[in-house]
Amino acid sequence: MGFWENLLALFRGRPRSERYLPIYLLDHRCHEPLAGQIDLMNELSLDDEEGNGYFVRKVLHTSGAGRCFGQVEVQLWLNPNKEIVRQVVQGGRWLTKDEYVAHVAKTADSGVEEFNSSSPAAEESAAESTPSSSKE
Repeated sequence: MGFWENLLALFRGRPRSERYLPIYLLDHRCHEPLAGQIDLMNELSLDDEEGNGYFVRKVLHTSGAGRCFGQVEVQLWLNPNKEIVRQVVQGGRWLTKDEYVAHVAKTADSGVEEFNSSSPAAEESAAESTPSSSKE
């Protein structure tokens, strides 16, 4: 049975959770948290400087909310086991997963507050501009 399991393992490849390396960044210009992923099977290049290990460069773009369009470039060096050894971030900073979740929650909360504070005025202007059903 061991032979067939080994043979099937060759065709199955890695489990999906090990194929992608999640990365989290914060854009300095737009103050927007960004999430991305590195495909460990396709996006890595061999590192010429170290001789062993890998290198990858990735650029993440902001959503453009608030008419702010920014980009953050990250360069990663990985060891032969595909674990991050060094990172360089331009246009932003590196975030941990917990920091990213906190920034997303803070952004969502501030967006809800802005919407709630402007909605009574929007409702009043909408009520003035549309004919009401009181004419009936």
